[in-house]
Amino acid sequence: MRVAFFGTSEFAVPALRALTERGHVVGPVVTAPAKPSGRGRKLVPSPVEQEARTLGLVVFAPEDPNDEAFLKDLAAFEPDVAVLAAYGCILKTPLLRLPPRGFLNIHPSLLPLYRGAAPIQRAILAGEPETGVTVIVLSEQVDAGDIIKQVAMTIGPDETAGELSRRLAATGARLVLEALTRLEKDTGSRTPQDPVLATRAPKLGKSERNIDWRETAPRIHNRIRALSPEPGAVTSFRERRLVLLRSQVREAAEPGEPGAILVQHSGLLVATGAGAIEIAELKPEGSRVQTGQDFRNGHRLTAGEKLVST
Repeated sequence: MRVAFFGTSEFAVPALRALTERGHVVGPVVTAPAKPSGRGRKLVPSPVEQEARTLGLVVFAPEDPNDEAFLKDLAAFEPDVAVLAAYGCILKTPLLRLPPRGFLNIHPSLLPLYRGAAPIQRAILAGEPETGVTVIVLSEQVDAGDIIKQVAMTIGPDETAGELSRRLAATGARLVLEALTRLEKDTGSRTPQDPVLATRAPKLGKSERNIDWRETAPRIHNRIRALSPEPGAVTSFRERRLVLLRSQVREAAEPGEPGAILVQHSGLLVATGAGAIEIAELKPEGSRVQTGQDFRNGHRLTAGEKLVST
């Protein structure tokens, strides 16, 4: 089939690669415009654009994919169907109707649960033991289209959003190939979503990065892994911001006040409102990523010192 591909983030790359490897005629690839990055603010193409260039595919990066001029450019490729994964823009009716077989969307949740921009982060933040991948027919209402394929997957107790995203992306790539085969053969059913069961997964706000050490250890642990590796959960030590990237829930022989570093224990163990958290990996502001043990070894920690909210 002739497939137009819409995607931006790393999550979409396995699907793009799988489509080309299966022999579909992919083109064009549509992605978000390059963004400035780093100290020099140099424009950096999206992960999808970088992969598409490597594969020798035609790339468009429109500011507005619903613009009439872009629709004409896309129509010239005469795509049979479009596949969308983590693209980042709302598509309007004229664009959705352009491919004869419509748009398939790879969404990393068990729809109708966690509709929105941050389904992976929200599922981990909520302490969910399970999530999954759903391939739907894209509709005008966000993440509300009919379900073509869906697979459930467990979430590891210490798994970060980055790790889970990679697993879901690989599964999504396989599922969308199966969905396209169904379309080609005109087989398989479409299951409408039950709107009564729908939950939301909005993008996380800046304030949600801050750790409140009065919360329980499991809740803090979920926040750390839900925000890892980007943008990272934050706290402060000696007036220096720390980005916490990996943790485990631990039991402390001697409790302490929330945020207190329990220096009588090995590693970087911190008391919470209930239980303790061991910080396994962190990044001090202006420094490199390091283990909690390395951080402890590099500072002369004293009894009573705390990590505090920023």
